[in-house]
Formats: sequence, structure tokens, C-alpha cells
Amino acid sequence: MTARALRRLAPLSDAEAETLRLQLMEVIPRLRRHQLLDLADTLHDAARERRGAEPRHFDMRI
Repeated sequence: MTARALRRLAPLSDAEAETLRLQLMEVIPRLRRHQLLDLADTLHDAARERRGAEPRHFDMRI
């Protein structure tokens, strides 16, 4: 796997998450409704992909 691919799988650090949050807070008020919906869809897809990439832990209690 390339370094870029590995980076996409790694969770954000606290500093990176805070930077992203501040950037979004600055941009979101300027977006139109359809742009907000596109952003929400993109974030939802990214979260789904990340969950799919996480290793599943087998539950022995079953």
C-alpha cells in the first residue's frame, strides 16, 4: 500500500480534526442548500468507507 493510501485509512489526529472542524465552520455558512447536501453525502460516504475498512473483531460471546 502506498503512503497516501495508508494515510487515508489512519484516523485523524486531534489537531487535524480540530483544524478540519474550524475550516468547516468557516465554509459552511457560505454554502447553499444543495452544496450542504452534497457535503453531507460526501461525509456520510467517507464514514461508511472508513467503517468498511476497519477490521472487524470477532465476538466470542455468540
